[in-house]
Amino acid sequence: MNGAVPPEAEPRDPFGVYQQHVPKVAPIAPTPRGVLALCLASFGVMLPWPLLGILLTHSYFDKQNEASLLFGGMTGIPLAILALVGLSETAFISLILLVWVAAAVVPDIWLVRRLSSRRAVFKLLGAQAAFSFAQAAVGAMMIFGKAV
Repeated sequence: MNGAVPPEAEPRDPFGVYQQHVPKVAPIAPTPRGVLALCLASFGVMLPWPLLGILLTHSYFDKQNEASLLFGGMTGIPLAILALVGLSETAFISLILLVWVAAAVVPDIWLVRRLSSRRAVFKLLGAQAAFSFAQAAVGAMMIFGKAV
């Protein structure tokens, strides 16, 4: 043989349940408009939780910048270690907000090619909403715990 592949070793086209030919569909390249719409939807599902937390806990604030804890309650815990070392309060708040914005934008940009159905988009938005809820809940617990 001169290196040719025998016909029985060639890959076959995929067949469906009823032995019908299933065409291969090329993935659709995401448009900038689609990515922007997904990012705005992410902000739309993530933003209500910290805002609701601010409305419910604003009477417990010693300073107005404590509202940033509602955007990053869980991420504020490891960042508080950096604050003990000498991280300024402005840098601490900036890092918390940066992590929250990154949680809204990075998965959208990173996974946009893999989100092939509406169900996958809703799963991503649900995960982002759950993350934002957890951040706000931990932040509210920190604020309430400070008042005790």
